[in-house]
Amino acid sequence: MSATQQRVSLIKSESKRIHQYLGTLSAQQLARPSACEAWEGRDVVAHLIGAIDLFSANISRGASGDPSPPEGFPPASVDALAARMVAGAQRAITLRESMGDQLLTTFSQRCDDLDRLLAGLGAGDWEKPCYHPATVISVSSYIDLRLAELAVHEWDIRSKLEQSAHLSKDCLPAVMDLIPTFVVGRLFRPGHQQGTSAIYRFQVTGAIPGSHDIIVEKGESRMEPASGSAADVTFNCDTETFALLIYGRFQVKQAESDGRITVEGDRDLASLISE
Repeated sequence: MSATQQRVSLIKSESKRIHQYLGTLSAQQLARPSACEAWEGRDVVAHLIGAIDLFSANISRGASGDPSPPEGFPPASVDALAARMVAGAQRAITLRESMGDQLLTTFSQRCDDLDRLLAGLGAGDWEKPCYHPATVISVSSYIDLRLAELAVHEWDIRSKLEQSAHLSKDCLPAVMDLIPTFVVGRLFRPGHQQGTSAIYRFQVTGAIPGSHDIIVEKGESRMEPASGSAADVTFNCDTETFALLIYGRFQVKQAESDGRITVEGDRDLASLISE
């Protein structure tokens, strides 16, 4: 079994595990605020359901050789993603309200639909390009994106209910693979509003150790293995903290105060990480 096939199987098992976890929560617990701004826990679930429509349609089109935008969608760009994310907050709430007490049943059914679609793909499909509002990505990147969504959004719910909440360790490799290929430069753009130029170095320990540079030039960002160049700011943290910081779930000051990260270098530039 290839690495991508293993991740397809992981989507299935993680979806079932999360569904079982959600089934243990009361209606009151699902209605509590999540770590994802503007959403309650049940809205996060609705978002995970709604994302399957986008994923399934674009993967199907890409696997058949068509990476163009679906009818009514703009060309892939960071601006298109930003506009979709603004509209997406209310869209998830509206979807959750429409499902009523069928929220978890629908989550399970739609996850099964995605599992069937992915199971029908072959090795020759993994690197085919697919449309995403932010950029054109491969089928395999969509698989990593789904695992990252499951991991981060499960944490969004759990972290408001459990002090010991963690990102799924099984999903962490996909989360880390997705960060340089999709997240940095799109969801994570430190200093883009100021047109900043800087090198942010992350010395990451723990489950997936490594040394990474996020290079910002005139507001555009990319991630590369750390080079011999001097960094303007260096962050030291574990893998989970790195991922949650990149996904905007931690502010630098909060993570530093909690002892999850140490910061060396230009403090003003460091503050732009969480802008």
